[in-house]
Amino acid sequence: MVLSGAIGVFAEEAPKSDITINVFSWGQYISDGTDDAIDVNKAFTEATGIKVNYVTFDSNESLYTKLKAGGSSYDVIIPSDYMIGRLIAENMLLPLNFDNIPNYKLIDEAHKNKEYDPDNKYSVPYAWGTTGIIYNSKFVDEADIGSWDLLWNSKYKGKILMFDNPRDAFGVAEFLLGYDLNTTDAAQLKAAADKLSEQKPVLQGYVMDQIYSQMQH
Repeated sequence: MVLSGAIGVFAEEAPKSDITINVFSWGQYISDGTDDAIDVNKAFTEATGIKVNYVTFDSNESLYTKLKAGGSSYDVIIPSDYMIGRLIAENMLLPLNFDNIPNYKLIDEAHKNKEYDPDNKYSVPYAWGTTGIIYNSKFVDEADIGSWDLLWNSKYKGKILMFDNPRDAFGVAEFLLGYDLNTTDAAQLKAAADKLSEQKPVLQGYVMDQIYSQMQH
């Protein structure tokens, strides 16, 4: 994920401003004041005087579709790595002004010069992590845990949610089949696609941010 921008906290209230920044991000990505957490957008406005128009999307593909359709303009967007590459290739991003991002120098070099933005012109690393399986131990047998094939297990038909994200979904299938997660081999990609097709009958649906509410029930 990438983000351009920074939040500063000051002791005194910032002067009011007529500036509004438009941010397009994933849901559940920043604290919104619920559960006694800080409301990040409100704190940013209080510190800088700049208002935030914060809009969310639920998948990289829905982000792309909205941007491609036009009619909406954003100052900051937070797509995943592979989508950054696509947006750059289609000339849909503007180069960043790093004079406005002084803390960029503090980012570990391991997260720079990535293949999707090799010259670091269009993106700033925001978050990274691992992908795993979330399960409710009340309903899932421990003996079934330990492999991605859990997501194909007919015992849990209608109770399984899958990534609504081709990068992650194909990654799961490729890993399960023993392929490189970045394979470009046509036969392997077809095998992964076939594996995902086999999974459809046991799925409740494909989700992204919805997983947070779904897992509460």
